[in-house]
Amino acid sequence: MSDILDSVSLDSYAVTILMLSMCVFIYANHSAKQFLLLKTLNSVDELTGAFNRRAMRTGMQAALSDAENNDTQQLLAILDMDYFKKVNDNYGHAVGDQVLKDFVRITTSHIGKNDRLYRFGGEEFVLLVPNYTDQSTYITALMAAIKKELKTPDGKIITVSYGVAKWLPGTTIDTWLKRADVALYLAKEKGRDCAVYNDD
Repeated sequence: MSDILDSVSLDSYAVTILMLSMCVFIYANHSAKQFLLLKTLNSVDELTGAFNRRAMRTGMQAALSDAENNDTQQLLAILDMDYFKKVNDNYGHAVGDQVLKDFVRITTSHIGKNDRLYRFGGEEFVLLVPNYTDQSTYITALMAAIKKELKTPDGKIITVSYGVAKWLPGTTIDTWLKRADVALYLAKEKGRDCAVYNDD
């Protein structure tokens, strides 16, 4: 230190240290923002803002662990917009994309803060609900809210079909999704715009 102060003034040394500290701070801050952006891109669907399939598997695994270790109630539902292809055909893909965004906005505004909505693919979404009390009441309220608010640009109602499966002992990610998918298929067979529960 004494050698440095012999050849460099104290003011210059202080300014240099300050500038170096600022550069380190800016670099660290930029790196943190880049990491956060990368994490978001890896877990969020770019179009709709819902969580994506990668995040879904992580969320489902956490829900399964919680159910097995703490005996909590866990509910999984696959939500599929009815006749969505007609929306794209009649109004164009830009409107179809907006309907998907509206669906996510409406759904997330009517679910709990710990509930998670994932885009499963196309117009299919997966809803994961931890610690629910009454699955029928929950789904019925959500159905009513979406049906009331989700519409085409000219005001036509867009309905949604629901395949619902609660957690059962021995459930895996794949069997859970399969049970919900079977229930969704039955909901479509029943005429759509309804919910079918697969508790077996």
